Amino acid sequence: MISPLGHWKLQRFSAILLLFITIWLVFSIVCMKDNTYSEIVMWMKSPINGIILVAFFILSFLHASLGLQVIIEDYIANSVIRNRLIFIIKIFSWILSLLSIFFIFMIVF
Repeated sequence: MISPLGHWKLQRFSAILLLFITIWLVFSIVCMKDNTYSEIVMWMKSPINGIILVAFFILSFLHASLGLQVIIEDYIANSVIRNRLIFIIKIFSWILSLLSIFFIFMIVF
């Protein structure tokens, strides 16, 4: 379990990283708007692009999970329901992160 201060720091750190990665991703997508599918796959096969894309998905689901956890902790009074919802959100976040990585690897390899 992460302390409240650690949770706050992790959420802010993930938000800052996501800001820069999202700017990079939007810029990349705009530059590739006229590319073919095979050109986009070649772009994803670049190690730096692939790693940053994987980091984007991991950080996105981590940040969403942290934010939803704060909302649940603030608004759900029943501790049993609150803990179960937080657990479900964390599991769902892990599953979506792993699926995203898996599908990126399927496209690249």
